[in-house]
Amino acid sequence: MAIPWFWRLSLPVGETPDHPLANPFGPASPSPEPVKLDPILVIAGGNELLKDRVEDYARRLKELGKEIEYYEFEGKQHGFFTNDPYSDVSDEVLQLIKNFMSEL
Repeated sequence: MAIPWFWRLSLPVGETPDHPLANPFGPASPSPEPVKLDPILVIAGGNELLKDRVEDYARRLKELGKEIEYYEFEGKQHGFFTNDPYSDVSDEVLQLIKNFMSEL
């Protein structure tokens, strides 16, 4: 399975996926509830290895009253818009980012 390999690349040696850098809602993470956050844009591929975490992150922030926009691109993998930067879907992602930033 690719997920344990992915975590080894992403976390400090010896840490678990509940490390605060990987899991802002994990047992070692401070609550983001009292923190004033700017609006957040979350973009995920439908086939993203960690899509369940991305969805959970967006949902939980929304439940805390944070301003968040979540977009999912069906059938796309991790890094989909940078792996093929001249594709129509990459153009769509850039337009989402542009629109999001212009509304701030």
